[in-house]
Amino acid sequence: MEKKGPSFDEYLAGGFLANAPLLLFVYVAKSLWSQDAPSIGLETPSMLVVAVGGISAGYLVVRRVERDHLSVGLKTGLSAFLVNFAFSSIVFEGTSIVYGASILVLYCCTAVLGSFLRKVVAEKLPLTS
Repeated sequence: MEKKGPSFDEYLAGGFLANAPLLLFVYVAKSLWSQDAPSIGLETPSMLVVAVGGISAGYLVVRRVERDHLSVGLKTGLSAFLVNFAFSSIVFEGTSIVYGASILVLYCCTAVLGSFLRKVVAEKLPLTS
């Protein structure tokens, strides 16, 4: 019997999962710098947090299939971007096009990386019956 691909709910769950580390990072940063504006030095750690979220979401969603890793990774990255865009439009009044494009590219690339990481790991695992 052929395994079906992930459903819409699983892609949506992957999108929320990809944004969870970023939301946690934002809450911690807000609690540490409650009155002051956060320093510009937080951009690099926040992008690393986005990358970790994208990789983990791509890795976990692609576990539902045995092939077509690129497509599943791209769909997971797109869903993570849509969830992030929804959160950003609620939290921030004016998000820029550059921010949106960079988050889209980062989530798609890292989700694809996570999906191919799962492929590599699955190939190295011994088959069990």
